[in-house]
Amino acid sequence: MPRDEVEKIDAISQSAVDSYLHRSSVTYLECCISLMLTHMSREQVVEILRSEANMLEELG
Repeated sequence: MPRDEVEKIDAISQSAVDSYLHRSSVTYLECCISLMLTHMSREQVVEILRSEANMLEELG
């Protein structure tokens, strides 16, 4: 198989992996938020998520 075809297949494969990981990460986050909402108030969850978001922004 020519080298450029192998590189195209590798790029397609990497793109598929990246998409899967992105979707899986978002789904996991949604599950975590749902779990939090089963035993915490919405306001508490929002406060925690805002705090985590602020920490991420500070890390740059």
